[in-house]
Amino acid sequence: MISFVFIDGIGYGKDDSEKNPFSRFATDFFLPLTERKFPQGSIFSKGEMLVTDAGMGIEGLPQSATGQTAMWTGINTARVMKRHISGYPTFTLKKIIAEYSILKILNEQGMKAEFLNCYSPVYIEHIKKSQRHLSASTFIQLASGKPFKNLDDLRQNRGIYMDITHRILKQIAGKNLPKNDPLLEEKDPYERGALLAEIMQDYDFSIYEFFLTDKAGHAQDWEFAEEVILCLEGFMRGLIENFPKEGQLILTSDHGNLEDLSEGKHTRNSVPTYLYGKHTEFFKTRIKSLYDIPLAIYELLNINVNPYWDVIED
Repeated sequence: MISFVFIDGIGYGKDDSEKNPFSRFATDFFLPLTERKFPQGSIFSKGEMLVTDAGMGIEGLPQSATGQTAMWTGINTARVMKRHISGYPTFTLKKIIAEYSILKILNEQGMKAEFLNCYSPVYIEHIKKSQRHLSASTFIQLASGKPFKNLDDLRQNRGIYMDITHRILKQIAGKNLPKNDPLLEEKDPYERGALLAEIMQDYDFSIYEFFLTDKAGHAQDWEFAEEVILCLEGFMRGLIENFPKEGQLILTSDHGNLEDLSEGKHTRNSVPTYLYGKHTEFFKTRIKSLYDIPLAIYELLNINVNPYWDVIED
């Protein structure tokens, strides 16, 4: 069982509470992003926090479309495109995902691989109407051929909503749900983390995505940053304290951002890859850059996949 948690827009920053909200608000899991260590006795210290290259050898600010496509296909997409691409995947990146989505490949190998985010009816309808302005994570699930998890899945504890606490879900779907619907109740981050650990055990490989960190960074919003940091630290405690001994957790990001609120744009900082579980020693010697993650997973599983894509000529 390999479980992948993606947290958008976090990198290693300075221990500077005037710039780095992790320095001001983090109490445990995110302390390594402030030049500090996990507290003594922290359960997170049983894992490994690696320094991972988000630039992939290409100049410029790392971006979402190339970074996310790389970490879910095993291809150095920044090298392929000869630049970092922000926002949504381009035509070429979509083609790469369609062929090399890790969910698609693992399912074709007879494994049970799934994207665990649950979506509102509004977003699922948007996916059906248009494939413009869709994230890389949406495309890796489309490539797998499996349906997206919806609010019924969320209700039956088969997935997790993107904001963890359901505050945003209430804003988006509240008017279309009964006032006493349990989905509209605010959820405890620790309990949601524990639930995710339980759900992940149903799969050989699974992915959960959280992207509000990147939004808080772009907005340079300290209050929002505090909210997502504290939410995620509770969530991660719930996940790790209930994570099965036979499993392997991999957590990473696509680029830096939230660790420096002096500017509302991405950073060139390295990103964290946190490893927890029985194969940590294996992975920590193999992950140097984002695109190494799928390759290491295939190596561990003894799956013969050699992702390749020619460099695009302008």
